Amino acid sequence: MKHCNTATLILAVVSLAALGPGCGERPDELGPYVERLKQADVHNKKLVEYRNYLKADQSDKAANLSKAIEAYLADMETFGQTRDKVILAGHNALKRKLQGSLKKIVEPDFPTFMISALKQINLIEKAYQAHAESLQKRWEEEGRTAAFTLAWPAEQ
Repeated sequence: MKHCNTATLILAVVSLAALGPGCGERPDELGPYVERLKQADVHNKKLVEYRNYLKADQSDKAANLSKAIEAYLADMETFGQTRDKVILAGHNALKRKLQGSLKKIVEPDFPTFMISALKQINLIEKAYQAHAESLQKRWEEEGRTAAFTLAWPAEQ
């Protein structure tokens, strides 16, 4: 009988150890997500570069804008799934905006390409900023001491 109680006790201890500290606490999803989104900032910088070309009436240099948006969307698809509803909602809203921009942008040889391209870049920027503001609000609510570093790149 003593053997049975020892085995049960050992099983219980191993089970608790497997659960680890903070049983019932959610894992940190915000910090890793913000870091991952920061890595995707290369796409925002590319969009700012294309915006500068368009404003300088060099639309030929922005002819690959659709491909840049496709690459951005593809990168957003590689993000891991999250259970955090705030993160997920903002992430999906940004992806929808990228998808919508791909559908609405006209071909580079159309006379309205410059106007269309600028409009789509502006819409993507607004969606990104809304997502970043939502993440920053959550960041501050959680009392994180590290600086929140997500921001749309400055114009050059």
